[in-house]
Amino acid sequence: MAWSIQRQPTGFMKEFTIVRGLFDTRKRSLIINEDFIRFENKDLKNDLYSVIDKKDITGIRYGIHFIEGYRFTIGREYQIFIRHVSGRELKIFFKLFYRRKLSQKHQLYADIIDSLWDYFLIDILNNYEKKLLNNKLFSIAGIEIAGDRIKFNKSEILFEDLDLKQYYHYFMVFSKRNPHNNKMLYYLKDQDAVILLNLLNNIIKK
Repeated sequence: MAWSIQRQPTGFMKEFTIVRGLFDTRKRSLIINEDFIRFENKDLKNDLYSVIDKKDITGIRYGIHFIEGYRFTIGREYQIFIRHVSGRELKIFFKLFYRRKLSQKHQLYADIIDSLWDYFLIDILNNYEKKLLNNKLFSIAGIEIAGDRIKFNKSEILFEDLDLKQYYHYFMVFSKRNPHNNKMLYYLKDQDAVILLNLLNNIIKK
């Protein structure tokens, strides 16, 4: 899914309270503002928080992992992985079971994602668009953007022949002339797939 990419006014801050699940009921603070992300993901009294400065955020992946029981799905875990310049990832997650507080938890997830777009991801997307406008070669989510086309798995698709199909957990890039020439990317599994989706949508619109 493509998320809102409207920037928040300077000086604003978003604060969220996260309860991870049945076996971790502590209320944890997540703060997102224009300069950093701070998450209370630790349990040591003198070392509770992980902090990532904006300049050190290089990418993201996010999505919903479904928790399977013996015969049917019993819950879900909302997962967000924010990549640090070092290659490490900060994981923000919380669970629900048997649809308890489903609307509330899903709204929390959506609000966190929107805030990440507002403060950080829009700038990452804009940097890729600048590279595109300046005819620089670059790769994102396993796809190479080269001038007027994309390349993957020894295949290529011209921008004018490019199309997308979007689903809840993944999207597909394909050629309009040859739909068998395609690549599937998952929002949760594939690093920066959500940024690539927005970039390709903008290419197609323009």
